Amino acid sequence: MKKGVSRPIYKIDKVEQKFNLKTLLGYTPSNKQREEFFDRVADRIVERTADGKDINGKNFKPYSKKYADKKGVSVTSVDLILKGDMLRSIEPAPVDDDSVIIAIDEKQTKKAYNHNVGDTLKKRTFFGLTKGKEIDKIVNDVDMLKPKEDITDLAALRAAISKIFIEVEE
Repeated sequence: MKKGVSRPIYKIDKVEQKFNLKTLLGYTPSNKQREEFFDRVADRIVERTADGKDINGKNFKPYSKKYADKKGVSVTSVDLILKGDMLRSIEPAPVDDDSVIIAIDEKQTKKAYNHNVGDTLKKRTFFGLTKGKEIDKIVNDVDMLKPKEDITDLAALRAAISKIFIEVEE
């Protein structure tokens, strides 16, 4: 696992993953960067899941014939979306200034854990990011939002130059 990234937690009452942005970026992120990181991670999870891929990029196991018929799709059209409630429930969890936790809302954790079927179905591990390339791309994009400390305020610079010229002419 990449340094600064915890393994996704899959429990009946908690489905989440923590990212230490200070470790990933090398500095404490701004609020805007934390929000953007969360949005990009959540979007990536939803996109990958809708494409029928698990956390490792592998195809999900097929639906049962009965469930596929109920959903109106083929058994191999697995996207874990019936109403969309589970994937829409991805949210940031409270955390410190250095990190971001993405989580499934507690009302949807049983479904995210194993789709409310008890232990009769193997977990579909869709939640979180583990691939270094996926994480690195998001980190690079978020790093570009770093506030530039050396940007000159042009209005202040013009005022200072004007003041200098006025003092020299007198």
